[in-house]
Amino acid sequence: MMHFVTRSVLVPAAALALIFAAACSSEDKKNNGDDDDDTTGGTAGTGGSGSVSGMCDATATECPVMPSNMGWVDMSENNFGVQGSWYPYGDQYGAAKCTTVGLHAAADCSTIFAPLPPPNMGFPNEGGRMCTNGEVAVIQACMTGVTTEGCPDHDYSNQWGAGIGFDVNANKGMPDGDGAKKTWDPALYGFKGFSFVIDKVPGPKLRVEIPIVLTAEEAAAVNLPAGATTDDHPKGAPYWDATSSYAASPVQAGMVNVVTWDRVKYPVAGVTFEPKRMLGIQFHVPAVSTAPKVAYDFCISDLKFIR
Repeated sequence: MMHFVTRSVLVPAAALALIFAAACSSEDKKNNGDDDDDTTGGTAGTGGSGSVSGMCDATATECPVMPSNMGWVDMSENNFGVQGSWYPYGDQYGAAKCTTVGLHAAADCSTIFAPLPPPNMGFPNEGGRMCTNGEVAVIQACMTGVTTEGCPDHDYSNQWGAGIGFDVNANKGMPDGDGAKKTWDPALYGFKGFSFVIDKVPGPKLRVEIPIVLTAEEAAAVNLPAGATTDDHPKGAPYWDATSSYAASPVQAGMVNVVTWDRVKYPVAGVTFEPKRMLGIQFHVPAVSTAPKVAYDFCISDLKFIR
């Protein structure tokens, strides 16, 4: 039987002073540290940093998503409506479910080494090459009195791993805005998906996830309020080539990985993936089932929406 985890996302601001969005404090993710996925896919690519401008002709087949040198993607720099910040996230940051709910010692949680997690601000990068490293937790038995998903044998809910991601339609943070996250409809711009290059695939596995806003019916089915997202859902977010066993996405290093919307799925029944409800793109390294902790170190580059 598979189990699910609750994750807290960090949304550090870029140079424009984005604040952490409170709505991201209870995201849910699924962990199954031992599942392997040998599926492969992708086409040969250069792994370069892409264009320095996000402007894209209406007939272009690829539109690069270029952040500032502190990780902020500004709508004024592209003509397809994308705006938001890149951020790192992990189970002991933000709402810190690993320590505050799971009651584990910080040393038993996932750790982000780079980019520096909050209270540090922004996601420093060169030419849109977004790099991160750290180590993911080993999923332990639940502490006495903890009854979240997976307990008592496995604290999947609070030890779920780490990763990086970015918002596709977020307001600027204080003092220029409220930091609110909103949906973005790629169909308005003719996009069928996106592509990216990764220099190396993390040791445990990697899932390329698309958090979405839930419908009222989907939220009510798991006792969530209207406006809730898959970050709040006990089954987590849809992801590229999802399976009911929560295997990895078929990511290949040094290749142009192409993700089309028809291949983004919800791993279990209950939620339907619709691109028009998307909130962002995330690269999630799940926690592992057996010791020791596993280090991860990878860079995402050449991220583009494709027609």
